[in-house]
Amino acid sequence: METSRKRKIPPIWLLILIFFTTYLLISIGITHFLHLPGHIRLPDYWSIAIGSILLLVGFCVLGSAIKTLTIRRASGKDVYKPKSESKLVTTGIYAHVRNPVYLGNTLMLWGWFFVLQLTVVLFLTILFMIHFYLVAKWEERELTERFGEEYLEYKRRVPFIIPSLKKR
Repeated sequence: METSRKRKIPPIWLLILIFFTTYLLISIGITHFLHLPGHIRLPDYWSIAIGSILLLVGFCVLGSAIKTLTIRRASGKDVYKPKSESKLVTTGIYAHVRNPVYLGNTLMLWGWFFVLQLTVVLFLTILFMIHFYLVAKWEERELTERFGEEYLEYKRRVPFIIPSLKKR
């Protein structure tokens, strides 16, 4: 008789550190390889204003997502729990967008780009956007497997990453 092993992920802080370091090194490499300038000159006042707004909105979106999920779930502790031990979250900000953690982080990364105007941060942001998209698609497969029709109905109702302002 085969026993099922409990799947486990490494600590989220370690994954963040590894991905951030890897993507930062890749971004630095791309900038140097293509002989791009270190700074991208944008109009300072507009750039700082736009960046500050994106940072604030991104922080609020991320904070709302973590508040709705709880820190334990947001840090990936409940990723592999079976349906009987977990509940699909569809309230709070999750009623408007399926991936608010990735949305908040993306907005903050763009905010840092506009504030700092660094070429490396531009490439870092693009790499993380690709990463967030791929992870979100993987999560969708996991959630479909775990919650079935309940998740598919939620998926039909709620946008992937760009929230709809229409009342549902």
